[in-house]
Amino acid sequence: MPKSRPSCPPLLLFLIGLSLLPPVALSADEVTHYDRISLQATASTEIDNDILEATLSVQREGSNPSLLSEEVNRDIRWAIATAKQVKGVTVQTLGYHTRPIYRQKLLSGWRVRQGLRLESRDITALSQLIGKLQERLVVGQVGYRLSTERRNAAEEQLISEAIERFQQRADLVTRQMARKRYRVVSMSINTQGASPQPLMRAEVSAAAEVRSAPRFEVGVQTLRVTINGIIELQLD
Repeated sequence: MPKSRPSCPPLLLFLIGLSLLPPVALSADEVTHYDRISLQATASTEIDNDILEATLSVQREGSNPSLLSEEVNRDIRWAIATAKQVKGVTVQTLGYHTRPIYRQKLLSGWRVRQGLRLESRDITALSQLIGKLQERLVVGQVGYRLSTERRNAAEEQLISEAIERFQQRADLVTRQMARKRYRVVSMSINTQGASPQPLMRAEVSAAAEVRSAPRFEVGVQTLRVTINGIIELQLD
């Protein structure tokens, strides 16, 4: 009777199979890199806001909503016509609202309201217009922002300055590490600032009988460009 051959444990067979497999090449991401250095460079500037924004509104309260609507529409039409006479001013109507007024859970009247948004690069002209419109409208909020053209031009200049500073730092590191050259492995460019400034509520004296053109300070915003990158020092 033939003798049975001793069986090989499954775990041993698995380990033998692994040893016979060809070596797997590491991917490019898994290769260990040496002499790589992270650098950061920043450039910033202060830039004047160049667009003034303002919101104004008309509000009426009473018992006749139709009559209130006519009064509000009349004042808004007058404000739009007055604003369109000023060169360089952009006019936009805001939401129109009719709401009931309740006192002790009983309907006591109606409130009708509509607003305007004005925008201009001519700060003086818009200030004078706001003073004129205060004859019938109430100033709500005013604020400044940067125009897209001015922001883009400033950012392009800052990007050039930030890249130059990044190169200077990379050259400095290369020399200090006794190397002759480097290559840029990665680089990211980030811009910050120049977001629209929050509109500030205009303070108007309730006792003021004479409306005059308000005075506004343009103010500045800080633009900043930051570059983050990785360089690799070369051996030769």
